[in-house]
Amino acid sequence: MSTGERSEARRKAVAVGPGICHALGLMMLAITEWVRADLKDATSLASHAYLKNMIEFAGSLADTDWYKPVVDLYDKVSFGEPRAALWAAVFMALVVRLNRYGPEEGQQVLSWVAAAYCLLATVALLPYLAAPGVGVILLLALSGGLVNVATR
Repeated sequence: MSTGERSEARRKAVAVGPGICHALGLMMLAITEWVRADLKDATSLASHAYLKNMIEFAGSLADTDWYKPVVDLYDKVSFGEPRAALWAAVFMALVVRLNRYGPEEGQQVLSWVAAAYCLLATVALLPYLAAPGVGVILLLALSGGLVNVATR
């Protein structure tokens, strides 16, 4: 395999491999920001029907053995700033995908680190998926499309 073929194979691996995680991270970022903005202007929290679903989903996840360690890990790796860390991970993923001429090894590392964080954030923030309801499918499709368009 020539150097050019290897280079193209690496680009495709970065494009496909962590892309699903990047799309999940982008989707979770959109949902959490929407919920945050919606609740910021809320006069009565009870007027938001999705909050009940989020609380019930969070309660059911809290009863499992695996969810609390995931949330604890998410809090630790985000250094107490999960919102900023998710923004950074999604931004880093998109920049790596848009930068076609960057150093491949460095970009692969950044891409996989961002993917790992996006996946961790998605699992830790699962209760937020109750907010859009079935609209989560549309959000995932839009996020996946954006990540695909950004891929070099």
